Amino acid sequence: MTDDNLNQITNDLKSMQFDDDEDTTKYFINYIDDDSNDLNNHSKEHEHDYIENDNNDIDVSSLPNSLIISSVPEDLFTNQQMKDEFEQLFRVYDPQITVIYLKFFQRVRITFTSSYNAFQARLHLNQYPFHDKIINTYFVCPLTLRDANPDEHLRPPEPDKLYLISPPASPPDNWEQNIEKPPTVDLNLIAAISQLKPNESHQLLPSEHSLNAPSIIIDTCDDSNDVEINQSLRQKLIKSKFVQTKRPPCHQTDEHI
Repeated sequence: MTDDNLNQITNDLKSMQFDDDEDTTKYFINYIDDDSNDLNNHSKEHEHDYIENDNNDIDVSSLPNSLIISSVPEDLFTNQQMKDEFEQLFRVYDPQITVIYLKFFQRVRITFTSSYNAFQARLHLNQYPFHDKIINTYFVCPLTLRDANPDEHLRPPEPDKLYLISPPASPPDNWEQNIEKPPTVDLNLIAAISQLKPNESHQLLPSEHSLNAPSIIIDTCDDSNDVEINQSLRQKLIKSKFVQTKRPPCHQTDEHI
């Protein structure tokens, strides 16, 4: 604030006139300090409170309890003293951590006992200098099982035999996909076939069913060529045996390698 502005405000205050009946206590003049340091300190305090409120609003239970540490020194995988020093950084937040060194990926996986401890380590040790390296910390992506909630996916049909009718080459407008009925099974025919026996007569239609109709009996007839036919069929059914080729004789020689 310049001197000219201050003088202008002072003159304006002097020119203000109040009535005798008017309450002058309702007028206030606020004093403004130009000290920028106090303003910066005040803003930093509010910023700190804002960060704390943000951390409190985060649902830490939904976060993973494992961290992946990248950009680590190469000697970390072979130097035991450096390993102890590295693990001590994270044991401050959880003494019961599980450390897995992934040398092929140049990364370290650390599992904490709770998500809150992992969050605190991630908050304080991200971009942390360690043996001329700036380590980075990342949360491990949680694995979601596909069959955790089966209602979210389309379920397959029931494992029944479906006889679907194929659509015609030019289906009409009112054609719909239908399920064909299963094939008809004649149980009486199956029972009759099961009663048949070779070289024995079989009564196909007994006389009890109809008084005016004779009974029907099927008898087998002997054939003179039956023996020849059976022999020819037997030769066809007999499988020919595969004769393996003999191994040629092995001549023994006195030569030794």
